[in-house]
Amino acid sequence: MKAGRHRSFDKDTALEQAMHVFWANGYAGTSLSDLTEAMGINKPSLYSAFGNKEQLYKSALSKYVKIHGSIHATHLHAVDKCLKKRIQNYLTSIAAMITDATLPNGCLICLSTSEVGSSCIPTDALQSILQINTVTKSSLTEFFNNEISAGKLASESSAEVIADYLISLQFGLAVMAKNGAKFTELKEVIKFSIQQF
Repeated sequence: MKAGRHRSFDKDTALEQAMHVFWANGYAGTSLSDLTEAMGINKPSLYSAFGNKEQLYKSALSKYVKIHGSIHATHLHAVDKCLKKRIQNYLTSIAAMITDATLPNGCLICLSTSEVGSSCIPTDALQSILQINTVTKSSLTEFFNNEISAGKLASESSAEVIADYLISLQFGLAVMAKNGAKFTELKEVIKFSIQQF
């Protein structure tokens, strides 16, 4: 019995390349040819390693959150800084990433969320996007609830509304970056917006 053929490509590297294609073009704007060209593999290899386009997209979303999403939250929990500074650092970290010249402009999750209302996103992928946004909102709501309970944030608004506000800022910054706004421009927006805290 012959041994199975070994892949001639690194699966993790190929997934990161696919993530960049989806990040730049969105789900609807990405073809299988775009993916195979960027990943340096043929379609049978793509199907064998990752399944279909939707499954690859879901894997790319997960990789994005792991590499480029969760890292920013560390700034919110830097207890040696005041709340306003922590939020400023959190948003500045996001701004630096979404304007990084070595990466596609903007945010993959923001771009994916903007496609949710269309019919181009398959059901399972749609649920993945909604789940990512739900987790983000829940985490931020919990964070602001804790800050309110600790007396570090006085607000007439609920923690949930404040979380929505911060998510709106993140997505707004991402859209600006996608449209070519520079890091310095985003920092000025952040400087203005944190006055709410």
